[in-house]
Amino acid sequence: MLPFVVQTRPKTVKATLADWFTACSWKAFKFQRDVWAAIGKGQSGLLHATTGSGKTYAVWLGILMHFMAAAKSNRARAAPEKIANKKPVAEPLTVLWITPMRALAADTRLALAAPLDVLLPHGLFKHWTVGARSGHTTSAERSAQNTRLPTVQVTTPESLSVLLSRADALTALGSVQVVVVDEWHELMGNKRGVQT
Repeated sequence: MLPFVVQTRPKTVKATLADWFTACSWKAFKFQRDVWAAIGKGQSGLLHATTGSGKTYAVWLGILMHFMAAAKSNRARAAPEKIANKKPVAEPLTVLWITPMRALAADTRLALAAPLDVLLPHGLFKHWTVGARSGHTTSAERSAQNTRLPTVQVTTPESLSVLLSRADALTALGSVQVVVVDEWHELMGNKRGVQT
């Protein structure tokens, strides 16, 4: 993760992420802002952009902004005593991110964790976890995921097939709200495309 110093608690996730972009010497492209707005409206779509242009953060930051807005809305409707008495628990599997290659799964996991690390000092997404499942996943991590899946699961088609074959697959995947298929063209036109 690139260095980022938290100064004060900002008003929004968007402001925090904008500060993080600035600290990284990045500037959001128009297509990224458009994707953030579309995800915020609950729209689905296909994103096509050149390699290295910021597709991952176009989708991921939009997802984070969307969930933060939804959480804020839910908190406004909830009674204060109910919020105070809630025990902190890891969020259930919410985002399923499918990527075609094991190495890309590892890189994606790190990329998705970076903004969460930035938001954590503000008390945002503190119960979210990011995990990866591929042929390179350690047996200890596999065992932990068999007990409880992370909030965000980055996986390959082969590992997704294993997840889908579990006896509790319907329960395990029942909380998924967002599915991202990264580099989908890599899955088409070959034997792996049959799995998607």
